[in-house]
Amino acid sequence: MVEKQLVITNPSGLHTRPAKKIVDEAKKYECEITILKGDKDGNAKNLIKLMKLGISPGNTITLRCDGSGEQEALDTIGNIILTLSE
Repeated sequence: MVEKQLVITNPSGLHTRPAKKIVDEAKKYECEITILKGDKDGNAKNLIKLMKLGISPGNTITLRCDGSGEQEALDTIGNIILTLSE
């Protein structure tokens, strides 16, 4: 299992459009990919679960990947989260 903390810099937070980018990329990996915010967590392969986290600009989240391809998934999805701009 690998994980890293990320600060949401997208001025609109993690609304539907950017969350869908994360889900689409996460589905390419076999490993489990989870995003945690406070005491809540959501499967990064499920749009509804991500939206329920209510991630806003400035929030710190934890991206956790566990299984085959976990490091590549962490790097790729982490980069997507850090470069969201819509």
